[in-house]
Amino acid sequence: MPHRHGLRPFLFGVVVVVTGACEKDKLSGPEAEVTKSNVKMSLPQVPSFDLPPANPDGSHSVKELRVKGKKLLDTDVVVKGYVTWAYDCATALREPGMDEAAVQKIIDDDPTKCERPKFYVGDAPDTPAEKSLWVVDVPRPYNKLEMKRLKAKERTAPDRCEPNEKDPKKQVCPPYKVGDQVEVTGKFALASPHSERNSEGLVVYKKMKNVTQTYESPEPPPTANGQPGTQQPTGPGQPPAKPSPEDIVKKKAS
Repeated sequence: MPHRHGLRPFLFGVVVVVTGACEKDKLSGPEAEVTKSNVKMSLPQVPSFDLPPANPDGSHSVKELRVKGKKLLDTDVVVKGYVTWAYDCATALREPGMDEAAVQKIIDDDPTKCERPKFYVGDAPDTPAEKSLWVVDVPRPYNKLEMKRLKAKERTAPDRCEPNEKDPKKQVCPPYKVGDQVEVTGKFALASPHSERNSEGLVVYKKMKNVTQTYESPEPPPTANGQPGTQQPTGPGQPPAKPSPEDIVKKKAS
């Protein structure tokens, strides 16, 4: 009997301890699943939004014209950069299974299916199109119908050239391809004489230097008063302005 009396208080104490622990667990609630960590996060550096300094020669960067170009609207500018995209009529018209001859026949039969030559310029070769600057109304070669209808002496439009022209003094149609480093001179505006339009500004082509291909536009012939001429686009009337791809995207998003 004395042995039993000693065991009973011991068991009672165990029950009290266990019960007390359970009650404590209920009051404290579940432990947090997230534990503290001593690992230090390496955050990327905040990019700088400052514009690059102006070029000593008075030329402009693409970023400068896109961000602060309003004060330069309707003035002649020189922009330096790289060709990031170039319009190609054959590529735009080609459909699956269509060979070069078929595409060329479409262009020869109806040249109006082609848009005027244009390209984008960016501050770096890999600048995306949405951050590039649009250069429009670029001179083009006479098309097949014009060659047929106009005699050689009549083909004097300052914004066109003979196909495969070899004379450097007459090579007004500039060579360019994606990746070329160029210096473009033109009027910074919102719309061009040939109805291209961009709400963030574009450059209406006047002349160009292609550093990569060692090309430079020839000086235009002097005017009647002996002053240097300018290459002004030619063509019929002013149709309604065509929006740029960027303007179309913005309109759909609004």
